[in-house]
Amino acid sequence: MQYLLNATAIWLISLLLFDLCLRRESYHNYNRFYLLFTFLLGALLPMWQWQNDSELYPKAMQQPVERMLSAKENIVTAGTPSAALDWQQWLALVYLGGALVALCLLIIDIVKLTAYYRGGTSSRQDNWTIIETGKDHAPFSFMNTLFVSSVAVYDADEWHMILTHERRHTTLGHLADLMLMQLARVVFWFHPLVYMYNKRLLLVHEYQADNASAQQPQVYGKFLVEQALLQTAPVLSHSFNRSPIKNRIIMLTRRSTTAAKTKMLVFVPLAVVCIVCFSKNGFSQKPERHGNIITYKNNKIELSPEKQDTIEIQDPVTGKWTTSVMKSTPMPIKINNEAIHDDGNVDARPTFRAGRKQLEAYIIKSIAPLATDLEDGDYNIVVYNIIVDKKGQVGYYESHGLIQLVPDAKAFGGTKQVRLDDKKTVDAINKMMDAIPDFNAAMLDQQPVPYKMSQLAPGRKIEVRNHVMTFVSTD
Repeated sequence: MQYLLNATAIWLISLLLFDLCLRRESYHNYNRFYLLFTFLLGALLPMWQWQNDSELYPKAMQQPVERMLSAKENIVTAGTPSAALDWQQWLALVYLGGALVALCLLIIDIVKLTAYYRGGTSSRQDNWTIIETGKDHAPFSFMNTLFVSSVAVYDADEWHMILTHERRHTTLGHLADLMLMQLARVVFWFHPLVYMYNKRLLLVHEYQADNASAQQPQVYGKFLVEQALLQTAPVLSHSFNRSPIKNRIIMLTRRSTTAAKTKMLVFVPLAVVCIVCFSKNGFSQKPERHGNIITYKNNKIELSPEKQDTIEIQDPVTGKWTTSVMKSTPMPIKINNEAIHDDGNVDARPTFRAGRKQLEAYIIKSIAPLATDLEDGDYNIVVYNIIVDKKGQVGYYESHGLIQLVPDAKAFGGTKQVRLDDKKTVDAINKMMDAIPDFNAAMLDQQPVPYKMSQLAPGRKIEVRNHVMTFVSTD
């Protein structure tokens, strides 16, 4: 959803600027570049995320792993009906159905184009293959093949205009633009702005081709009007009468002033705004700390004050006493100025809306690529201080990679803990948490309240065997 919102914003702003500043200007090469670039910008930029190698959490915030693992909080993860998942599945089916219909319509046009080619009479002229179809339609071309009703219906001047016009389409590589937009209409079949882009780009194509063939604007304009009465061509070809004829005739004699070139500069601030605001970095998923306030996903998390205490420690060998200063770890206590609750003061704890098994499946799917680099053994995910807000969304968390549980008879409990906090591991877990689906919010007095979970999947650990991850019980 965030991707669609960002892409829509980029396309909408770009099209508004195009219509206001560039649409009536005769700088057709630039206009074509603008439309293609901004369309691709909207499709690709929302998937791009700036790399940030800075430390996400100060060292003072890193709660000892042993303390996190020894937490006794028992989080209820009983399964609930998977209505959210079913809704997503229905939405996916609707999308796939629409994409299939759009693809079928494109295939029908390809079949129609093939039928014209096979059913017509073929001849050669210069580098063109001329197909005379015997049907009532305007001239159109596909690559170096020109389809006409009949060569005989055009005089020498008209035939020259047709060849010059269609040759311009081929020389400028307009077919690549058509293929891109047809693919976009299949993928984004539901999006009206894609069709608006397609319409404007086709018109710019015709402007470019008209400029090459309109040495006599009045004669050429009259010829355009005559062809407008005929049928158009399949969508994968360039039809001589496609696009509004009135606009094309007006553009034949329009010449933009030098001062109008300054309108091209609108592209620069547009690109900057899109990169800053509509890439993944624009809606930053990364926590930013200022004093005892952390912002994350538009949430403001307040941390407890850092406290210091002095303790006396006696050396068991020498018997000498030394004084040490102990600092408490700041903990999240409020989110958006509301107190964060824990296990002792809520009526119902957060539960994953799709059920525990779906939560585990989501975790495994998200971090499965890490398994290729992991040894066989047992692991724990180091994610804690997970704040689930009143909407059931994860409003904050802390993570430090994985813990490998290595058997060791000398270690406490017979298991040695080895932290794996390399950048690849931490990034994978952060990405998993940034996109984690919603929970059912914690309830107090029949009202949703913010809640702090100490672990994501209590009572469970990850087992890696032959580079395959599975969840197993810790009992």
